[in-house]
Amino acid sequence: MVSISIMLLVAGVILVRQSGFNGAVLLEGQAYEIALATREVQVNAVSASAIQGTVREMLGVYFDTSRRTTYRIFRDDENNGSYDASEEYGQQNSLDSRFEIKAIRVGCSNQNSVAVLFERPNFDAKFYIGTTQVAASSVEIDVGVKDASSADVKTVIVTTTGQISVADSRCN
Repeated sequence: MVSISIMLLVAGVILVRQSGFNGAVLLEGQAYEIALATREVQVNAVSASAIQGTVREMLGVYFDTSRRTTYRIFRDDENNGSYDASEEYGQQNSLDSRFEIKAIRVGCSNQNSVAVLFERPNFDAKFYIGTTQVAASSVEIDVGVKDASSADVKTVIVTTTGQISVADSRCN
């Protein structure tokens, strides 16, 4: 009886911890998916491929906390740094239904939205709030589990030098 009780207790602990581990892996995977989509936009922006006949277009990714479950890929036709729904191109991205964008920080300052743009020939990123370019060293997008504590968060970081990574927030 004692042996069976110990085995049941150990099995119960393993099962409980396994589901928490699975959730953490899925959250990290979602953050890497956002980072990969941003990297693809960067690569497309600096490549020589043309979209609708022009080569020197700025391409970007738009994040907005009012639409927490989506982020938009766009071509800045007006060169104003601002996202416009008519400028969307390619497949638009939605987060897994279990996750959402929790917060956006531009240079450690909380914002409701931000556009991260890339332009040939550099891999450097430009950050815009509305139509105003912001002189910040990075943008951080927190992705977390819906209706969960702030502890369940992964951060996608885009720097002005074009580095895109998933890490702990640098603004804490």
